[in-house]
Amino acid sequence: MLSISVASAPTANAAATSTQRLGALAVAKAQYGDPYRYGAAGPNAFDCSGLTYYSFRMKGVSIPRTSEGQRTGLRRIAKADKRPGDLILFVSSSGRAYHSSIYAGYGKIIHVSKPGTTVRRSSIWTSRYVVRRP
Repeated sequence: MLSISVASAPTANAAATSTQRLGALAVAKAQYGDPYRYGAAGPNAFDCSGLTYYSFRMKGVSIPRTSEGQRTGLRRIAKADKRPGDLILFVSSSGRAYHSSIYAGYGKIIHVSKPGTTVRRSSIWTSRYVVRRP
């Protein structure tokens, strides 16, 4: 099995393994209850893209830091092909990403959304989203 050190972590364009994606999902779940804080990327507070960024970084995968960067910088996946560990990025009518989360399966995501909320599991609430696979 290939071991990846932090110094040789894949770039945002390299594909993460399914083990790394599931590991990032587990990292995100371990943050349940941590508070939202604008611009935070862990380990004790997060904004939405900070949570996804942190979760993948803890598994040796480098992804863009912002929701829009994740939308434009990661592999497109059809909604029907989404798998746990993929990113669910909610998009505006113009197509820009405004919120990021990690898909947990069965229509559920792990995310943190705004001040006063904490990292939690929620249902996908709209069809206006795209799927990206680190």
